[in-house]
Amino acid sequence: MKMRILLPVLALLSLGACKSQPEVKYVFYLIGDGMGINQVFGTQEFNIATGLGPAEINFANFPVHSFVTTYSSSSRVTDSAAGGTALASGVKTYNSAIGVDPDVKPVLSLTDWAKANGYGTGICTSVGLNHATPACFMAHTEKRKNYEDISTQYLTAPVDFAAGAGFIKQKGSDKDNNYFIEASREAGITVFRGPSFDGVADVSGRVLCLSGKDQESLPYAIDRKEDDTKLSDFVKAGIDYLDANYGKKGFFFMIEGGEIDWASHGDDIAACVHELNDFASAIDVVLDFYYKHADETLIVITADHETGGLMLGAGKYEMHPELLTNQKMSKPELTVLFRRTFFPDGQKPVAPSWDKVKAFFKENLGLWDAVPVNEKAEAKLRAVYDDTLGKGRDLSEANLYAVNSALVVEAVDILARAAGYQWSYGSHSGSPVGLYVQGKCKEQFSPLHDNTEIAPLIAKLAGYKH
Repeated sequence: MKMRILLPVLALLSLGACKSQPEVKYVFYLIGDGMGINQVFGTQEFNIATGLGPAEINFANFPVHSFVTTYSSSSRVTDSAAGGTALASGVKTYNSAIGVDPDVKPVLSLTDWAKANGYGTGICTSVGLNHATPACFMAHTEKRKNYEDISTQYLTAPVDFAAGAGFIKQKGSDKDNNYFIEASREAGITVFRGPSFDGVADVSGRVLCLSGKDQESLPYAIDRKEDDTKLSDFVKAGIDYLDANYGKKGFFFMIEGGEIDWASHGDDIAACVHELNDFASAIDVVLDFYYKHADETLIVITADHETGGLMLGAGKYEMHPELLTNQKMSKPELTVLFRRTFFPDGQKPVAPSWDKVKAFFKENLGLWDAVPVNEKAEAKLRAVYDDTLGKGRDLSEANLYAVNSALVVEAVDILARAAGYQWSYGSHSGSPVGLYVQGKCKEQFSPLHDNTEIAPLIAKLAGYKH
């Protein structure tokens, strides 16, 4: 009986302790784009089977975790723009809207509120800095594809530290990545190029950290080379800068793992689990800071939506995630290798035999070797071959972020199903997503039900008056 009385009392005391504002000094807001529940559990199954990552993803065991809905004002299935606006501002809006409400009126975000109250602000992403999610924390425009407008708004945005692969070029515009790098310098922003960001903590003005290569997104983790910039490099640089410049007052730092979504759009489970592990590696950097400032730090992790309708299980009541280790590169990189092999110098192929195609997928995906291929799956792949290379041509299959060879798409799907993973389709779903919270005032997040509730609560706990 005493326990039944004592626990609620302790809970109330804990909640009451966070009513004195501001209680939270350092806020880390991490968004796994497209990161549904099954992306998390599916990655853990891969890690358990292979030992290539932690059996329990670091944030999966946070003391507070629940689910939040993600629908937009225009649809039960949100896009990243409407989802990002809800997470940044607490406002439901229509799909494609960046930082505006359904009437296209600008809405303020956590970066606006934090900066107006004297806190440091940072945003970083593994994709383009002007892509949908980061854009929602620094810009206001009616369409997410207004990349030039978003990039221009960044130049005067209330963002002290920004990091991303580069600036996405708007179709039809002559203002490319290099243009906005120079425009940033002219605006007084110090620009660093990765993968090393030594000296970032010594800068007192605004900072922009970009990949050392001209690219609109960082390479997938599964494709990464030694000289490539990583999301964790951006996060470390951001913490070093923000702590050096705003450590006494406090800061807000939004971090996006953007390519979990891209891999899920491509129905590429091997790339997806590596991206989610890479996102967790960036969270490890945040946790290093948290362990030094646990009484003043809040970490909130969620997603803007789920992508792909990922299912764990592909017919049989079993999974074999270890089979995914036979895929050594992402689906787009495998398409490049496939076309280089059978389309030398960009020429039409000389109808390679079915046996040569089988040998290619045996070498690069383990099919018919480490990965079992049943008669039905082989017949389906053979039918695609007959309609493509068998006729001296290659057909493509497009998703939101890549155009891949139809044969590669089918072969990768065979591997995924053999491993026990199956995609519904290469687009967003309306499923709720996880909310994972650690740190100061974490208990306040346990009753939340919708993505619009997160930003106002963060602002309240950190003392961002708005």
